[in-house]
Amino acid sequence: MNSQLIVFIKVALFTLVLISFSGCSNKELYESIQPKHNDNECRKLPAHEYDECIKHETKSYEEYKKEREEVINQ
Repeated sequence: MNSQLIVFIKVALFTLVLISFSGCSNKELYESIQPKHNDNECRKLPAHEYDECIKHETKSYEEYKKEREEVINQ
């Protein structure tokens, strides 16, 4: 293959990856990660404490954002 074509393909793929990541908002990223983290941490607990842990540890993005801004602004 032509070396210019290879460079073009690499740049095009890199651009597509950047565009696809920029489509995710902070809220979407937070919500996609949050349940997995909570679930993994809560699974370490006995069965009778699992449901309470999930309820307690689940925090909305708005609550998270507010707490984060408070810490940053201190």
